[in-house]
Amino acid sequence: MPSVQSVLDPRWCSAQATWRERRRFQETAHTLIRLPESGVDPWDCLLTEETWRRLAPPGEQEETVLTALSQTTGIYFFPSREWVGTFCRFVQLLRVRRVLEAGAGRGYLAAVLAPWLSRQGIDFQAIDCAQGEFESGLPRHPVVVTGDAFAEVEAFWPDLVLSAWPPPGQSIAPFCHCASVRYVVFIGEAGGGCTGDPADWHRFRHRSTPFLSRFGVGRSGRQRQDVTVFFGAASQIFRKIAEIRDRRARRQSVSRLSDLHDKMPQTIMASER
Repeated sequence: MPSVQSVLDPRWCSAQATWRERRRFQETAHTLIRLPESGVDPWDCLLTEETWRRLAPPGEQEETVLTALSQTTGIYFFPSREWVGTFCRFVQLLRVRRVLEAGAGRGYLAAVLAPWLSRQGIDFQAIDCAQGEFESGLPRHPVVVTGDAFAEVEAFWPDLVLSAWPPPGQSIAPFCHCASVRYVVFIGEAGGGCTGDPADWHRFRHRSTPFLSRFGVGRSGRQRQDVTVFFGAASQIFRKIAEIRDRRARRQSVSRLSDLHDKMPQTIMASER
């Protein structure tokens, strides 16, 4: 691996960059962001938080560098070793038994999650529709299967769905409404931003997770990235909210019927005149 000191120079991916500078950026990106090959520990392919801070220091140029890195590699979320370790401990504390990664892309995250979760006795599946935005030349890890995550969620029956940087406008509602899903972990921008459906933040009960948000980095930079946990149909919170809404709906229905009953004689009398 090359030295990480200023290795991703913003000038290499600027509009004024020369052909050689762009080529250097692409070669460096593919050297840094690698999928594990046969016999290679996936953990060794992840970078640490310290390395990421050196690669893309926080500031005005951070988003420029990370967006170019995403375009070059076809990866939107770059998990660090610290992020993966924290996430796996989080899943274990939640007593989750089955995890589905929806929109797993080329498997940069799935490649390391699969063995880690397996060691904890947790079933894991990664799925992607294979219609990514960028053609990066980065191969897909065999742990990722091609298919429709919205259909697979009903077949795999997960406790937790992980969705990292879904396309703009794509709602997580089918995951939240699945009867087996307790949690949907959404990685993107708070409130939707340039990924997912902003309406989901109004539809479903959710909570930001600072202990996960502080690790890893997305294509738009650290300041805009947020990891949000949405509560699915199998969670107690979801059920309580559904019960409250049902009670409100019944009260409103009774109230409307009462109003209609009071007005009906007047309506009939008026029609007979």
